[in-house]
Amino acid sequence: MTINTAPFVQAFLMFRRSVGQAVDFTDVKWTNSAVTRERFERMMKARAALNDLIPAEKDADADAQIAEVIEGLAPKNGDEVTLQEAEWRKVTTLLAAHRSLEQIIFEANPLRLAAIAQWIEVSPEALASVDPVGVIAEVRELVFQQLVAKGVPAATRVRDLTADASLVSAWRAVLIEALEGAVSLGTMSRVARLDPQGYAALGIDENLERDIHIDAQVQRLDGLRLRRDAMAIKGA
Repeated sequence: MTINTAPFVQAFLMFRRSVGQAVDFTDVKWTNSAVTRERFERMMKARAALNDLIPAEKDADADAQIAEVIEGLAPKNGDEVTLQEAEWRKVTTLLAAHRSLEQIIFEANPLRLAAIAQWIEVSPEALASVDPVGVIAEVRELVFQQLVAKGVPAATRVRDLTADASLVSAWRAVLIEALEGAVSLGTMSRVARLDPQGYAALGIDENLERDIHIDAQVQRLDGLRLRRDAMAIKGA
């Protein structure tokens, strides 16, 4: 993990603290309806502040970063085109001899992997499939994994970036769900798996009783239909 998740932890904690203060607000000089309205307005301000801290969706897109590696395998000149065409002819010969494409990929060198990634779109496997897009995506994912295994710099760099993207995606999901109230167990479990230190810093178990109270109050306030506009999630 190369990304610092402390800002996500702090954003979550600050939000929960602000929402807790919002639902607890009271003033004996105010009417009940005025107190309720103030609680709601403070809660919405806390939501707006958190929304500004949610990482953009593009920063959590691992697939796009893997696609960049595959695109980078495209031949840059005539010599590379010739080399990749030659490798692809060897691949088609092996396929005709009933070798599986998966096994060919596992045994391929980087040049052959590049050829497979580029020519898979016109392969019999893809063209004859009821899901050619799925076949192409699966093959290119296998190619990427083998490029990583063989230590190809562009692939290993993106491998690290995709790990970070997965982590950002997990925290993005936590913060988005937090906007509406309780974060689901599945979402929290994902963060706990990918970022155990960050998860521990949230103090979920220690604050469970307090969090249940806050979530109930948030649900009650939202149920009063005081909300004028739905909030657009940042980066969505």
